[in-house]
Amino acid sequence: MPYEYNSTPDKIKLVAKRAADNQAVHISQAVKTGAPFYCPDTYEEVVIRRCVEKRDHFAYSARHSPVGTKESELHKNCKNEIAAVLQQAYSGGRWEVERPLWANSSKGYQMVRPDISGRIDGKGVVIEVQASTLSIPKILHRTAQYKKRGAYILWVVPLTKALGEEAFRPRLFERFLHTLYYGRVYYWYPGSGSILTPVHYGKATRYIEVSTWFENGEERCVGGYEKTYKRLKTPVYGQKADLTKDFKTQSNRPFFHLTNDKLSVPESNIFIDSQAKWWENG
Repeated sequence: MPYEYNSTPDKIKLVAKRAADNQAVHISQAVKTGAPFYCPDTYEEVVIRRCVEKRDHFAYSARHSPVGTKESELHKNCKNEIAAVLQQAYSGGRWEVERPLWANSSKGYQMVRPDISGRIDGKGVVIEVQASTLSIPKILHRTAQYKKRGAYILWVVPLTKALGEEAFRPRLFERFLHTLYYGRVYYWYPGSGSILTPVHYGKATRYIEVSTWFENGEERCVGGYEKTYKRLKTPVYGQKADLTKDFKTQSNRPFFHLTNDKLSVPESNIFIDSQAKWWENG
């Protein structure tokens, strides 16, 4: 009887495939000498986790982007550096850090406090510096509130070090931002001022080894091809973009739905870089 695979990649995973022969292995029968293992849903490498307080399972081994946590020094420095450059570039734009935007029930406004806010060419622009602990509902709430106020939103993700060239597993909020900005996420590095690094999440693949066996007297063979990961992505870098000259406002970014992540995002106003798509389809 074949094992039941977990069709939802982010739930606890009890079954993986052994890369050497592509055979399903239950966590109760897995041994480290059988590694490497991979997830049959996403094709990412997984490792054995033996636990004391919870059920043994396979865990994803893919790296994440090196984002800061909570209100870290990285987060504060990102806000202050960007605000200082924008205030100098647009002296009449009244750029401020954490300026409160007060509630107005008659207009449907709720109180929000954007990380950075000001005006460019008479248009209100809000820049939010994403901390890894900020949930998707809060991102959606703020995006909707700025739309109601007619402001244009840019989400920036500060990193503690270079993202690098190797494949990684974007977090849910990164996948969301990638869709919001038509296939790009804006990363910021310490000391970059108003310079952002746009990154597209390109596909990543793994080679599925050939394995053969006999079943009911007949030889079976699988593998021998490249398989695209579902969650692992390869960074594809665009040209560095300066907030003072390389970005534009876009009104009424259409509603979109992330089927795999079960997320629906209302119409919004965004602040996006002007460069053409730099990646190939796929």
